[in-house]
Amino acid sequence: ARQRQRGSTMMTTKSPDLRPGITRVRDSSGFVGTVVYVGPVASAKSPAEVYAGISWDDITRGKHDGSVLCRTTNAIVRHFKCGPTQGSFLRLSKVDVGVALTPALMRSRYVSPDAELVAPGNVLPHYARTAGGRDKPIEFLGEVKIRSRQQLEDAEEISLRMLGIARPCGPEEETAMEEFGHLKSIDLAGNLLSDWEDVLAILRQFRNLQSLSLASNRINDLSPASAGGFSMTGMTNLNLNSTNINTFETVRLLGEAMPNLEELCLAHCDLSDVERYGSGVAETGRADDDEDDDGKIPAFRNLVLLDLSDCRLTSWERQVPALRH
Repeated sequence: ARQRQRGSTMMTTKSPDLRPGITRVRDSSGFVGTVVYVGPVASAKSPAEVYAGISWDDITRGKHDGSVLCRTTNAIVRHFKCGPTQGSFLRLSKVDVGVALTPALMRSRYVSPDAELVAPGNVLPHYARTAGGRDKPIEFLGEVKIRSRQQLEDAEEISLRMLGIARPCGPEEETAMEEFGHLKSIDLAGNLLSDWEDVLAILRQFRNLQSLSLASNRINDLSPASAGGFSMTGMTNLNLNSTNINTFETVRLLGEAMPNLEELCLAHCDLSDVERYGSGVAETGRADDDEDDDGKIPAFRNLVLLDLSDCRLTSWERQVPALRH
């Protein structure tokens, strides 16, 4: 198994774990991008220094298109290709690869019952000026009641959106994560997850999950080797909108691992190769017995909602017979 660092947010020149085309990064302003190059830069003062070339999601965030003017030859050297103002080069010490999903991060989303009240006596430390020119204290009612309903040990749903989560916690914290095994719904949309091995490692810590959103995480396609042995039969709702899926094979593997899915969202993924799976025969050599008698993939027999918006499909009858219900 691949050994990976899961603690530090900033990379160092001694231990970079940057995989071009896969690793996602962020900056201090909240911009997110993908590492597309790791190596020396022709315009740098030191030809031996290693940089990370970033292609930002926001095409206006960068300064160039991946090409630079060579310091010695004055010729244009292209290290990667992106939009005219989409690229940047960052020193490895400046690269922020996000954080691990740790027990501390989970708890940080909620206030403990005995924490100091924001509004003691139901009054905030702020005032509003009335039309008559008087200062009237602002009341905040129900704080204690709301807090009692939001304790993590009692909650069944949690939102962890846009926190820079990129990987699971380390082995030393896995036992502590069992405290949250009761959760039934987790929203991980807009994080830095980029590898299905990391995603599946996180899911193994929440065996009671019924609903999961991974929307807007650019995750590489799932391989049969990574999916082997993984199963979450309780999962019924899965949101994979804008997750960089580029083959229906990923969807099929997830369907086998989550056979009771009722709602599946795949908007803005590239499923143009789904036609290969309509007859039950894929390039992987899988035969017609992968389907049941009515031509549907058994894993998707329970679907009642399927979002295939902007998935590069041109014919429902020709390309998606296996999902027809």
